Amino acid sequence: MLITATSKSERIVVPTASPHQVLGALPQPMLVMCPDRRLLFANASAERLLAEQLGQVRADHLMSLGQLGAAQLGEVLTQAAQGTSSRTGLWFTPGLSTGWLHAAPLAPTIAQACDWPLQSVLLAMHLDQPALTQAARIDALTRQCRLSQAERHVLLLLADGEPVDATSRHLGLCVSTVRSHVRSLLGKTQAPNLMQLLRWTGSAQALPH
Repeated sequence: MLITATSKSERIVVPTASPHQVLGALPQPMLVMCPDRRLLFANASAERLLAEQLGQVRADHLMSLGQLGAAQLGEVLTQAAQGTSSRTGLWFTPGLSTGWLHAAPLAPTIAQACDWPLQSVLLAMHLDQPALTQAARIDALTRQCRLSQAERHVLLLLADGEPVDATSRHLGLCVSTVRSHVRSLLGKTQAPNLMQLLRWTGSAQALPH
């Protein structure tokens, strides 16, 4: 609690919000996790997201979130617990909603106040952010999924609305090579199809194969 003085003879005691209350009141979905994917806390927005089966929790462990599986989530959480924040693209089926997952070390003061492990990680989800530019999304995807420069160039052109044959001419590649890059993109990003991948990068246009 916070004590404020209004005079030498009078004190007013003002209750302060606990970290649970502060995190719980935030509008974006927030999760507090252990590096081993054990779920420590979910605010109301995150609970709604999980109730809609956009993420899966089993035995108090987060098994998936959007297209991210247990292995990818474990990598993100381990990096954050070691002090490296990250931002990862998210997409959810069947509604094709998109956004970002931001992972950062939880402040030690908050962890101590809530009796959580000091290596706890805060996951914040920011859904459907139209202000994020297409190029920024593709650059983030390139880093996160370790796309090659050729794959990045193919994705940039397809996201700009170029069909596969025009992309092949622009890059001086065979159509079959471009299609091979598309298959590799879908595998690395775990996107179920090209349309959903392009929607996340900023274009919902279906492209011919």
